[in-house]
This record gives sequence, structure tokens and C-alpha cells, in this order.
Amino acid sequence: MGQLGTDIDRLLIWRQTTPHDGQGYPKAVRVGPFGFGVDETGGGAWARSVGLSGSPLRRLRKTVNVLHRREPGQNTQDTHDRVYVVGEPQAQQAAVPVIADGALDALEAARRTVLAARLADAPHAGDLETATTGCADFEHSPFSPAGEGCAASFLLCTACPNARVTPAHHPRLAHLSKALDNLRDVVEPAVWDADWADTHARLADLRARLKPPLWQAALDAVTDIDRAVIDQLLNGEFDS
Repeated sequence: MGQLGTDIDRLLIWRQTTPHDGQGYPKAVRVGPFGFGVDETGGGAWARSVGLSGSPLRRLRKTVNVLHRREPGQNTQDTHDRVYVVGEPQAQQAAVPVIADGALDALEAARRTVLAARLADAPHAGDLETATTGCADFEHSPFSPAGEGCAASFLLCTACPNARVTPAHHPRLAHLSKALDNLRDVVEPAVWDADWADTHARLADLRARLKPPLWQAALDAVTDIDRAVIDQLLNGEFDS
């Protein structure tokens, strides 16, 4: 203890299991078969002898930083994430459900914002007209219990696989998209995001599928009836 220093408050003693002449360990303290303390060279050598990639104290430090402190020690956040967290098996295992939840959230967001209605050249026999699209199966809506009839807003028709969008619907939907653009400028962003953003995204997806010339033709073909229906829809007059 005197040789190591007077401020030592912990004593680590270990036994050398094989003969050792001390070569290569100039700072090692040996008394017979016993070693005192762990110098960097000796610790690394022991770690390699038992199959570890480096000093066990480095492994301990990494475990503490990643799993217990969960924040950088003497590093930047980028170094902490890249060097300590990314390669840590326990962190990878803990991240699995988080990544899965994120993937499910992304999938759900995609389902909400991608057009689910079918594009058709003409209405099919038996289709019912809604305020926005045609409907091929009113009794089996994904938004209402089977057999009870669809009770969803007509704004959700573009999110429904039972809906059919024909060229006759293009002007009204193009006008709805333009109306939502105008609405965005006069309502609180949080309100617009909650009430109108998903519908607007689905209409943007429709516009991308139809291409600009056809979309502009649809806007040019908007009628007074289309404007009146969309006004009623956005004012909630179709809500029951």
C-alpha cells in the first residue's frame, strides 16, 4: 500500500494462476503469487486471456454509461450514441420494441395520408354517390361495425378501399384540396393538423397520381354544385 501511495482507499488483490516473471508489466506490484491493483497493461492482458476484447473496466464503464446513466460522460452526445450505444447488445435488444413501435406508427401514418380509394374510369353498377367519391360497399365500412352502414365523414372516403374515384369526381376533389389550402391560412396550425392535414395529404397523393395537366383540367371543370357541396362538407352540414 505504501508503494502504491497513501491516498488509496481500496485494496484489490488477485492471484496469478500461472507463473509470471513481471516482464512487460513495469508498474505491476507483485508479492509472491499475488498482484495488487490493476494497471492498464495487466488488466488488458488478463481480459484477452479470458476471451474479452479489452480491459474489463472499459466494459464496466460502457455498461454504466449506456444502461445506467444513459447520457454522455466525458463525450459529446454524438460520440455517446455512435460509440457506446449503437454497438451495445443490451441497448440493441431494448431498442427492438421501440423501433417496432416507430415502424407501426410510420405505417399507420402512411395509411392515413395515402389515397386508399380506387381509381376507376367509370362508376360500377351499384355504386352509391357520396359528397366526395363513389362507394362500392356502404354496408361494410372499415370505419363502422359491419352491417350497420358507414357513419364516417365523407372526408374519409379518400381513406377507404371501398371508395371509387372516377373522372366525374376529379373536379370536386380538386376543389376540396384548394379549399383546404385556403383554410390552412385562417385556422390555428394545430387545428388544421388535427382536422384537415390527413385529408389534404391524401388529396395531394391523388394529384400526384393524376399528374398536373389532368389536375388543372379538373380545377377548370369545377361547378357551382361542387363548390356548394364542399362548402357544406367543410361546415359540417353532412355530419350526423
